Amino acid sequence: MDNNSTPDGMNVDEEIVKIALSRGLFFGSAEIFSSSQAGFWDYGPIGLKIFNNIVSQWRRTLDAIGAVEVSGSVILPRKVLQASGHEDSFFDVAVVCSKCRSTYRVDKLLEEKNPGKSYGGLSDSEYLALLKESKIKCAKCGGELSEIKRVGTMFGLKTGFDQDEGINAYLRPEACQSIFLDFKRLFSLYGKKLPLIIAQVGKAFRNEISPRNSLLRQREFYQNDIEIFFLDDDFKPIADLEANFYDTKTDESKKMKVSEAIGSGFITTNVAAYSISVVQSFLLNLGFDPELVRYRKLYEEKAFYSKESFDVEVKKGSTWVELMSCNERGDYDLKAYSKAGADVPEVDGKIPRIFEISAGTDRLFYLLLYTTMKKDSEREWFALNGTVSPYKAAVFPLVSKDNLDVLSFSAFSGSAYRNDIYYLESGSIGKRYRKADEIGVPISITLDYQTLEDNTATVRDRDSMGQFRIKLSDLDKIIQAMQSQSFQELKKSFEA
Repeated sequence: MDNNSTPDGMNVDEEIVKIALSRGLFFGSAEIFSSSQAGFWDYGPIGLKIFNNIVSQWRRTLDAIGAVEVSGSVILPRKVLQASGHEDSFFDVAVVCSKCRSTYRVDKLLEEKNPGKSYGGLSDSEYLALLKESKIKCAKCGGELSEIKRVGTMFGLKTGFDQDEGINAYLRPEACQSIFLDFKRLFSLYGKKLPLIIAQVGKAFRNEISPRNSLLRQREFYQNDIEIFFLDDDFKPIADLEANFYDTKTDESKKMKVSEAIGSGFITTNVAAYSISVVQSFLLNLGFDPELVRYRKLYEEKAFYSKESFDVEVKKGSTWVELMSCNERGDYDLKAYSKAGADVPEVDGKIPRIFEISAGTDRLFYLLLYTTMKKDSEREWFALNGTVSPYKAAVFPLVSKDNLDVLSFSAFSGSAYRNDIYYLESGSIGKRYRKADEIGVPISITLDYQTLEDNTATVRDRDSMGQFRIKLSDLDKIIQAMQSQSFQELKKSFEA
């Protein structure tokens, strides 16, 4: 069994891609050309609905914490990325096959061979020694991986009319830079008070050496960032919120309340505890299983300027995959801009500190699919909750005749939730149930011959396939309620 397979042998990644292609969740960009490049993906109609629902939940979180949202330019002046240090230090370490010249990102090869370990920041000789020790060869031809290269991962641009001057801009490698650049104006607009929380959902770009694993490693991707600008560490976390914490120094995992993590010294700052509370609440609202989420404390692996850092990881098969990061950046970014000549405001004679919550939005999407995928002897489906599912409910006529199709379409078109209803008439009712299940629609409502007699309809649960009947007049009420109630609660409230 490989790292991505379930005990019954299902390769979840393969099944997700199969459903994604057949149901329009996501697919390779420019796929009609055989020469299309790896690392670029398009979202289809169903996938985009799920993606937008994830972003909507993120924005609910922003509202809850009083954040303001911006949308920054994806093209940044070269001067900005020089000041931030990206131009000098933003690179990946590649290894090249001596036989076929295929190129791989060396740290990812080692991490896949030895799950749970990190391999950043090593010397060329250390990388080569570890590749040999781990018996890793070229996946394409079996040749020796013997040449290390350090490759800059930013996309350089030439803007303006004089194309002979060379690179004068970059596609931003991190969305957060736009927030740092906007801080001065927003600080002034919002009363020059701290803390100030600024957020963004936007694209970033990195020229990955060997992008793979579909949406998990791309060259063009979305990020959700929250930057907390502050001086005083007087934040109040959700003390009773429970989470799994992993200490990389002792290799120990422990489930603790946030208050316990602070009391034991595992979390050393209130702003970090507050941020973890925000993230955990958000992930639970999306429907992530709390047992599959952990907060991995970093020590040597964290950035040199960071006071405290946690990687938020999700269990994927037998490995843990980074989903988000919670990282105190201190005054590093704003001070770097100031040294480069930027006009950075000070507060009480100090440059504000920054705590960052950064998420890969595409990773949120993909890992939510991965962790909710189910399979039985008859079907495969995503057990998405009502907050993120592409549709809240499906409405079907049992058959497309005897006025049932007319009555069903009338119920669908007259609903206040029309845009959140998956409506199908063609095909057998069993196949329509399977289609709705497969893309994660939580409940299906079927109008049948009994509907003609007493104006009731059948409600079917996606996960258990249990059923009960409701009054057709309660259609909108049950769609509203299903977003926060279990199927059994719905049955208790609405069964006719």
